[in-house]
Amino acid sequence: MFSYSRRLLAGTILGVTVSLAVVACSPAPGSPSSAPPTIQHIHDIVFSSNGDLLIGSHDGVYAVELDTGDTSLVGDVAFDSMGLAAQGETIFVSGHPGADNHDSFVAPHIGLVKHTVEVGWEQLSLAGTTDFHNLGTTPADPDFIVGLPSDRPVLLRSNDGGRTFADASELSARDISIDSDDANVLTATTADGLMVSRDGGDTFSPLAGPTLVVISPDPTREGGIVGVAPDGELWIGSTAPDAEWTSAGIVEGGAAAIVVNDDGAIAVAGESSVAISRDGGETWTTVI
Repeated sequence: MFSYSRRLLAGTILGVTVSLAVVACSPAPGSPSSAPPTIQHIHDIVFSSNGDLLIGSHDGVYAVELDTGDTSLVGDVAFDSMGLAAQGETIFVSGHPGADNHDSFVAPHIGLVKHTVEVGWEQLSLAGTTDFHNLGTTPADPDFIVGLPSDRPVLLRSNDGGRTFADASELSARDISIDSDDANVLTATTADGLMVSRDGGDTFSPLAGPTLVVISPDPTREGGIVGVAPDGELWIGSTAPDAEWTSAGIVEGGAAAIVVNDDGAIAVAGESSVAISRDGGETWTTVI
């Protein structure tokens, strides 16, 4: 588990243990006697529309109810979830099928699939050909989805809710985010620093600010961006050309993903742990 210095790490570890032997079943709700939750090989995290934390891992997508710690395997299917995004109650995922392969998951790359409460998991596009390591959606345009495929340095873009994709621009990036209020504004983390697009991903140009590895839009601020640098420093800034960036502490052990919810809570995932701050990085609560 990663830890935090220069900030007080506070809170109670919640939930249930998830092991490979039972990963295909929904875990029982947490209780005071439950062991700390263990979700291995976390790839991505997002908040759902109802406030649950969604965790994309090597063994499936898990939903964590933050107030109780109750943890469940979404759709009761274990698979290798890589890129993860949410739009309303719909969950979008890419990755690879698991041992108990669902009919909608095509090998070796599942393309883009989605989960809804009414239907469960279903295939959308690029079955068998594409593995998105990062996905981005925005409430500003429910039909707009972007993805970074693992096999080539390009940004793929969909304007029809993920049913079809087309190349938007050449881009070699680690992470991608879309502004919460303007679907034309995309930010990417690259080896050369932050890059920003103001035309929906057609072109990118350098954005002044720290070099970051993982980023998330901050819906509580106009153009808001929160991210973690290669040395673990947590930074808060924006997509404005003259934005000032503020350091908010150090994440020790590295960060696999970061996300900010509508209330400004920041969640940071390590390989097998997640912590949340509700006060801009001053204090943290470990939830995984």
